[in-house]
Amino acid sequence: MRIRQLINQGWEGLSSPRLALAALLLLITTQVLAFALPQLPVAADQSALFSRWLAEYRPQLGQMTQPLATLGLLTIRTSLALRLTLALIALIVAAQLDRLLSIRQDRAWTPRRTVQLLLSFGGLLIIGGWAGQMLAGWRDPEIIVWPDEDIVVAARTSSGASRLTLPQPTGPLGLWYGGYGHYVIRRGQRTGLEVEAVDDNGQAVPLLRAVDEESETLVRLTFTTSEPEAFFAIQAAELIFRLNQIQDSVQVQAYRSASGELLTEILLHETDTVAHLQLNGIRVDLTQAFLPRYEVIYNPGAAPEALGMILFGVGSMMSIASTSHRDREPTESPD
Repeated sequence: MRIRQLINQGWEGLSSPRLALAALLLLITTQVLAFALPQLPVAADQSALFSRWLAEYRPQLGQMTQPLATLGLLTIRTSLALRLTLALIALIVAAQLDRLLSIRQDRAWTPRRTVQLLLSFGGLLIIGGWAGQMLAGWRDPEIIVWPDEDIVVAARTSSGASRLTLPQPTGPLGLWYGGYGHYVIRRGQRTGLEVEAVDDNGQAVPLLRAVDEESETLVRLTFTTSEPEAFFAIQAAELIFRLNQIQDSVQVQAYRSASGELLTEILLHETDTVAHLQLNGIRVDLTQAFLPRYEVIYNPGAAPEALGMILFGVGSMMSIASTSHRDREPTESPD
């Protein structure tokens, strides 16, 4: 009997408007933090990859990098705290629906029923929006783009197209680019290199990025956390170049393509604008640039979740205001 009473009291407590408002504020706080802070695409238990991503964001976050990671603020979208908050909102919705359906025989519409409807419908929209994000949403955490290029995300369209093209945002944040639910967020910068080569006569020498690609006189290379290496070749001089980003520097190595012999190696530092390599009658010019680094998110559940938060908040505030008004009403004393 005691246990049943505690269960009933707990179920009644889920109908508290202050509890609903507290759950909503907690959800909004976690969502704002997840939007404002970079979110790591790997779990903390993947120690090697996790440490590599932390190192990438250290220049942006500074001394706060490790504390934010320890508190779980860089992995909010997969955190237990967010899931518990959504579970609490689901229980609140269930309690409100239970109370709303228990008085369905009463045809008179009251402000209390309005509050219960707002909380129920708003909570369902929040949970549905979050489910839509988890089932159909995606995010690409690191796209490096040159200033005169569009953002290109491979294989990210439901229509079967091979790529999705979005314009670069003019400010730090772009919303609704390229269709419903697309977000573009700037997350610092990365290193890019423009590579050109000329022979002794000053004529441009073609460069080959990959065997199945056309040769070019200007090659643009970028480095990401998942792909910190890049290659190109000069077939005319039988040279292969390997470039590897090491923290804030880029290691450039030149090999003889036939034997694999290492011919030379230089380290291009962050402060170096241009570097030159002279090999086999070919001069290779490497120009360093710092490029914007974007995170692209597709969240089809963002709009219903935002609407649900508004309705849930309005319902909570109406209920709190109604309760406060009843508490202030004077009670009549018996004669």
